[in-house]
Amino acid sequence: MMQQINKRVVVLGGGLAGLAAAFQLVQRFKVTVIDKNRYLGGLASSFQYKGKPVPVHYHHVFSHDEITKRHLRYFNLDSSMVWQKIKMKIAVNGRIYNFTRPTALLKFDFLSLSARIRYGLFGAYVFTFMNPEKIPDDLDAEQWLKKYAGKEVSNKLFYQLYARNKFGIPLSEISAKQFAHRLKAKEALGYFGYPVQGLQKMIDGLETNIKKNGGEIITGYKIKHIDLNHKTIDNKIDYDILINTIPMPEFLHVASNLPKNYRKKISKIKYCPAVTVVIGTTQFLGEQYWLNILNEKAQMLMQHSRLYDGYDVKISWILRYGGAEDDLELSDEEIKTVYLETIKRYFPQVEIVWSKVFREPYASPIYDKHYPGKMPPYKTEVDGLYNAGVAVTYPKIRNMNTALESGEKVADIICKDYLH
Repeated sequence: MMQQINKRVVVLGGGLAGLAAAFQLVQRFKVTVIDKNRYLGGLASSFQYKGKPVPVHYHHVFSHDEITKRHLRYFNLDSSMVWQKIKMKIAVNGRIYNFTRPTALLKFDFLSLSARIRYGLFGAYVFTFMNPEKIPDDLDAEQWLKKYAGKEVSNKLFYQLYARNKFGIPLSEISAKQFAHRLKAKEALGYFGYPVQGLQKMIDGLETNIKKNGGEIITGYKIKHIDLNHKTIDNKIDYDILINTIPMPEFLHVASNLPKNYRKKISKIKYCPAVTVVIGTTQFLGEQYWLNILNEKAQMLMQHSRLYDGYDVKISWILRYGGAEDDLELSDEEIKTVYLETIKRYFPQVEIVWSKVFREPYASPIYDKHYPGKMPPYKTEVDGLYNAGVAVTYPKIRNMNTALESGEKVADIICKDYLH
């Protein structure tokens, strides 16, 4: 073990960003991770079904997620990865379309023939010549899409997929740069993977390593007050360095003595919630892994068992992002009624064996066109206060790899600031 310096780091949040930061710092600092939940992993956490972990919300690994793959290798999970070229489809008006292959695009009569051709040309541009970094920060997705993809494709397809389903705000408010980064990731065409032993093994491995190296992990603890001047949490836990990875609204609720300008800046960040119903069915729901659903409350169906088919049922997630704030206060049964009706509409023969509802009020920051001006920095103007997590990684796509990367980056910054 490396020699520790006499500085205490407290990490707020035991999601992937917080665990990655603690994992990097624990051999050089006294590290404590605090999470309000009784489990770690945040959005990447799992629940047990007949002794096997099932992710609470949909998760997969892209073939180009090098940081995630490095963590999986460290915990001996890489050899059990199953890689597949996934199929993505769209469900709309009672029909299911494959819209990602040129030949299938010709049959995508949800769009006019001219719009289908324009969409195909737009896809070719995205995957060849487009450079997201050259897109101005203040350009909105509506202007950009109408220029390159045309009005019909923008209004009928991308408005539904990204404005309504993803963030619940108009295309005119969404950042074109961030949207372009997402398209460049080639989600619809890439190879996806999932470790046979589950992502929970990586989360458990991070926890074990942190504890083994002298770190402390406190779960099920709801913070009431953080005094940033005196560097203390609830007058019980003192720190020298504080890494915030929890959503900004939760942090603002408990933090005192923040500079007014900084508080005002991060208070403008809005979040999109997520409501997910995890289901077990007796058969697959079509051949696709990823089904985008238009004009419905339930907006997306992901078939986990297409990547890992190791359960006695087929596991899927059906979920809602944009507008999900309307569902947060509904009962589990009310949510199931609405979401599962959508499944039965498109897959009438399906037999649903069981279902579980999960809610996340702060699933993702909303990357609108003004986000660069309110994005919190890794290192703040407050002595000892740092940030990590997807709130600080715009315009990168929000996923596990980005969260882990942010944890490692904030750890590097802290090491440079405190180790000489």
